[in-house]
Amino acid sequence: MGRAGAATPVGAAGLEGATGPDGTAGPDGTAGPGQVTVLVVMRRLDLGDLVHGALEFTGGLSPEEADIWYRNWTRTRFLLGNPHNLLGSPAVRTVGPGGHLAWLGPVDVARPPGLSRLLKPVTGRLPELPPSVHLPGERRGAPCEIRIACRGLTTAGYLIHLHHTLAEAVLLGKIDPRTPVRLVHVPDLDDESALSSAYARVHYGADGTLRLYTFVA
Repeated sequence: MGRAGAATPVGAAGLEGATGPDGTAGPDGTAGPGQVTVLVVMRRLDLGDLVHGALEFTGGLSPEEADIWYRNWTRTRFLLGNPHNLLGSPAVRTVGPGGHLAWLGPVDVARPPGLSRLLKPVTGRLPELPPSVHLPGERRGAPCEIRIACRGLTTAGYLIHLHHTLAEAVLLGKIDPRTPVRLVHVPDLDDESALSSAYARVHYGADGTLRLYTFVA
């Protein structure tokens, strides 16, 4: 999301544009720290809320917000909390259809809302996920398929990689926010299979090497 979530073309030479999943610099120091952040308050992991909320949130950004957000080192922080407690707050931009996730921001990292200091970040191991999940959209037709490499991911890592993929694909015009989505979970992704994809997300793994985490088929 933003340049922190920028996709590196699979097979491209060099490491330019590749960062860690939280928007921090990779081993070569090419990317700077976040200037703009989005907060997502999560009661529990609900894939329908995550996908529909991310698409609605990003699709609802004004052209000015989208431009500023995409050109800056944008981070996404997932915090444990109850979105119901935030209802009515002007800071809330989007609430997932199931009420399990709420989106706030984008905000300047130097002036975060108070709740960011009160809520704990999402941590822990990624729970077992179904091989595929179909999520209907407002539009009919074939779903947009997103493949995700899940081996070794924490819950936070999974959330960040998928959220960045959805958000940047919307900002780049690769996904209509009303489009049905199918998530496909696999241990690893084959670089060759992503060469013709509409969007691919390549970032540094825990071992410091580049890895293909997602692509939009």
